[in-house]
Amino acid sequence: MIMVCLGCAVLAAWLAIPAPPTRLLRNRLAAAALAVATDATHREGQRRRRRLWTYFAIVIMSLGVIIASGHLAKAQGAVLASAIVLVGVTAARLIVQYRRRSTALRTRAEIAHACAVLASYLRVGQVPSAALAIAAADCEVLREGHQTRTLGGDVVQVWRLQARRQGHSGLLELARAWQISTETGAPMSCTLDQVATSLAADQALTQVVNSELAAARATGKVMAILPGCGLGIGYLLGGDPARWLLAGPAGWACLLGGVALACAGVLWIEALARQVSTEV
Repeated sequence: MIMVCLGCAVLAAWLAIPAPPTRLLRNRLAAAALAVATDATHREGQRRRRRLWTYFAIVIMSLGVIIASGHLAKAQGAVLASAIVLVGVTAARLIVQYRRRSTALRTRAEIAHACAVLASYLRVGQVPSAALAIAAADCEVLREGHQTRTLGGDVVQVWRLQARRQGHSGLLELARAWQISTETGAPMSCTLDQVATSLAADQALTQVVNSELAAARATGKVMAILPGCGLGIGYLLGGDPARWLLAGPAGWACLLGGVALACAGVLWIEALARQVSTEV
């Protein structure tokens, strides 16, 4: 009984004594690093949710415009509003895809440059943590990984999460090179030099492919404009094609069908070009 009481007293004293500062600091750093690592996934989920809500809002607004036009101008207004909405949505989609493509190309170039900068600092004798800190000051794409490493987290995991974003696939190669070098002791500067060279070559190839695909994209847009030129030719010949298109069901079907096919053709060509560029 006495031994049990002594054991309980020792346990209570041990629980009452605060943990050493180093242990507390380690626990806080681990929690902060985990928060930084999971923050990338949380932000990616937020982007997807915002994108879905944006699409939903566009659909609701388009339906509202069509219904309001039908109420004000009956069937003719609804048909004309539907055609305008199709053209507007297609144009907005093309603009968004162009901006994403430009951002992805710029991000790939930044990642290749960041790998080259990081390799150069390692080549002159900097330790990996110091080289990452110096390179992160100049390369924004490395700052999230540097913050995670400063807090004691896994920088490889952060780079793997970032690599899921569009245009950030080069960080996956950087994460692999960093992990192999830290686990096997291989010279990290040589590995990162190879990664930087590979990413630069991929970037150059992607630019060549996109320049070759620019002609196909331009052809699709020109083909979509040709029906409008046909309307102009009809007016030059003395006709009134717009009046016929809005006069009855036959014209409505031709108008909506033509606009829908033209928009679908442009988007289809853009999808084929995007698929080719992502496979490079």
